[in-house]
Amino acid sequence: MLNGDQRWWLRMLKSSLRHALIAQLLSPLFLSLMALGAEKPATCELETKSIVSRSASGVAQVSNLGDIEVKCSVPTRPFPTKPGESRNALRATTTSYKISPDGSKELVVSEVHAEGGGFDPQQEWIIFFVHIPLESADLDTEARRYLAHIDNVLAKAKSPPPPRTEEAQQRALENFREVVYQHRVGHFLVECRVLDKDQVMGVGVVELEVLFKGRFSDVGLPAAPPF
Repeated sequence: MLNGDQRWWLRMLKSSLRHALIAQLLSPLFLSLMALGAEKPATCELETKSIVSRSASGVAQVSNLGDIEVKCSVPTRPFPTKPGESRNALRATTTSYKISPDGSKELVVSEVHAEGGGFDPQQEWIIFFVHIPLESADLDTEARRYLAHIDNVLAKAKSPPPPRTEEAQQRALENFREVVYQHRVGHFLVECRVLDKDQVMGVGVVELEVLFKGRFSDVGLPAAPPF
């Protein structure tokens, strides 16, 4: 039998454990996991034409100079039944993580460029391109190298233009930074969210490896000859 002091300590221990559990449940990480679990799943996959190979473990591999095209599907939404109502086009957002060899994950920037979509009686889908940009220093390097190629060609022209001012040089570099389509190399998890306006319709994950296949500054812009 427990004496009075032992019963008091037992009650205090139970109270402490209960408060610790509540604190854990209310932590931002736990709440975010609850929110993710509450969302409906989406079926997301890389389009076959984006895949150049697969790793030994079966992970899809894409080129750092190619398209990363993703298709996400969710259950078809009900059609509007009232006059004047309409159904919004689906849109997508991504959150991407680079996976290190030790399994740790690092949040990285990713961009979404919508392409289109469709639907049938069971599901509707959105197709979009994912871009995983280079780190800032690498982006600067590619922009400078490509601009140097252009300057080299112009210098060999019969009537070369006058040298750029420093301000014009900086503007040109900023413009080229916007069009460098080269992806960051590595192993990534891309979390895709399918949205109806701001409402999350489904969440899916795509795992991929981006392989080095060349440099933007050597290949150039689409429909433009390399320098």
